[in-house]
Amino acid sequence: MNGIVHPYSKDLYERDEDGERVRVTRRNGAIGYFAANGRWLDGEKFDADLHLCGWIMSPRNAHRLATQPVSH
Repeated sequence: MNGIVHPYSKDLYERDEDGERVRVTRRNGAIGYFAANGRWLDGEKFDADLHLCGWIMSPRNAHRLATQPVSH
């Protein structure tokens, strides 16, 4: 898991494989894809936390979602 679990909904927020969209996965397996501003793009899940979408897509936070530590 390379994302963040929403504290209330327990949905998993993470970048998609291309790093261009936010993939939100519900506990029941439903998936939705969203822009950084929380706008729905695709999938069966239509609602997302726009603030968490922005945080996931922020360049300053990308290193926190990496599976390997960023070397400087």
